[in-house]
Amino acid sequence: MQARLRHHLANTTAVATAIASLMLLAASSALGAETKTFTGEKSCGAPVVTISPPKPGGYCLITQSSYKILLGAKVYYTAAVVADGVLTSPVTLVATDERVSTATGQCTFYLATPTTPAHGLCTYSSGTGKLEGFHATYVVEPPASPGVRVYPLTGTYWFDRHDDSDSD
Repeated sequence: MQARLRHHLANTTAVATAIASLMLLAASSALGAETKTFTGEKSCGAPVVTISPPKPGGYCLITQSSYKILLGAKVYYTAAVVADGVLTSPVTLVATDERVSTATGQCTFYLATPTTPAHGLCTYSSGTGKLEGFHATYVVEPPASPGVRVYPLTGTYWFDRHDDSDSD
């Protein structure tokens, strides 16, 4: 039991350290750009999603978003690997705008255990179309209901470009 508790505490500490480090990195990278808050929700299971991660072609659908262009976007897990209860994958977000803008990044997701709810962290570092210069860091919070694969999202985003085309 103590070994399991130490393992859980080590994982929790590692996640907290990673989140703090990424937020610090995000803040320092965004000094020249305006950082905005992002909130949303993504669904990673049926009936909303037909192929769930980590299956090949697996994706999550952003069903709520405070940033308009991300509403309805699909986040594809392009090379998902699950090891020791942790899913990691490069991700490609595909927006539904007329330019089919994209953003690329990385997600790490800790699967639920008997003592810890599922949670994760995603970062994006580049984009195309209306998401050109897009950077984001967001926390994937535990689902509101156990067994339901709908996750609240909270984080920040910014652009490293000098125009205003991120205003939609």
